[in-house]
Amino acid sequence: MLHFFDVEGLLVRRWVPGRRRVAMEAWNGDGWMPYPDVDNVSRRGNRLTPEKALALLQAARARSGTLPPLSDAAAAAALSSRQRRA
Repeated sequence: MLHFFDVEGLLVRRWVPGRRRVAMEAWNGDGWMPYPDVDNVSRRGNRLTPEKALALLQAARARSGTLPPLSDAAAAAALSSRQRRA
C-alpha cells in the first residue's frame, strides 16, 4: 500500500509492504531518496490524493530549475515506481 504526504512542501511517499515494514521516501525532483523522519510526517504531513501528489511531484521537478518537465505518463510512473532512486 502506498500513501503520499505533503511535509512542508516536500512530497513524501510511505510504503507499507506485506511484511508490515514501513519505508518512506522523499522526492528530490529527479528521484526518490530515503526519508527517515517518521515524526515529522505524523506531525506536519498532510495526506494527499494521488492527483495532488502528482501535482506536487511536477512542482518539485520544476523548482529544480535544471531538469526538463516530465510527461504526465512519466510522472505517474515515477510516483509509484520503486525503480526510480536518486
